Amino acid sequence: MDRPTDRVRDELLALRCQAGEPAAFAELIAAFERPLRYYLAKLLGDEDRAYDVLQDVWMQTIRSIRQLVEPAALKVWLYRLAHGRAVDHLRRRRVRQEAEQDRALPEDAAVGDPEFTRFDAQAVHRALDELQPGHREVLVLFFLEDLSLEEIADVVGRPVGTVKSRLHYARRSLHDLLARGGYGPA
Repeated sequence: MDRPTDRVRDELLALRCQAGEPAAFAELIAAFERPLRYYLAKLLGDEDRAYDVLQDVWMQTIRSIRQLVEPAALKVWLYRLAHGRAVDHLRRRRVRQEAEQDRALPEDAAVGDPEFTRFDAQAVHRALDELQPGHREVLVLFFLEDLSLEEIADVVGRPVGTVKSRLHYARRSLHDLLARGGYGPA
């Protein structure tokens, strides 16, 4: 599906959930369970913790979906909820400081970023696990979830410039990891 079609689907799904339609919640979970779980697993670095946090996200979603002011922004809203729950979890585990390291970078820093076309998907997924949580997060949201820089900034609660900086350094770190090798099929 293209992006406008996704937003219309999300909006209708959110409106149905807000109306309390039980089948809509099942559809919501079916549509977002897998990508949210992957996002949380990459952010938290652990599949089991991701599953636990995702259950909290679903409970919070059911309790607060009626407060969603912009139903077309359902996807960003869900990722913002997931981000918040994950950050809370990381904070409790004293990993929060590592996840929030920021480095300033000029607006035009994206020029010259490395390309990943020669690496297979499995190697990229394995290498993602080696990155800092903040770097994993922006890469997953930008490349796998196709969120814009502004949407990512909204999800992570940081300025767009910080998101650009993290994305730049994350891409570079991922490239360096892949260049060193050792991320082929298991």
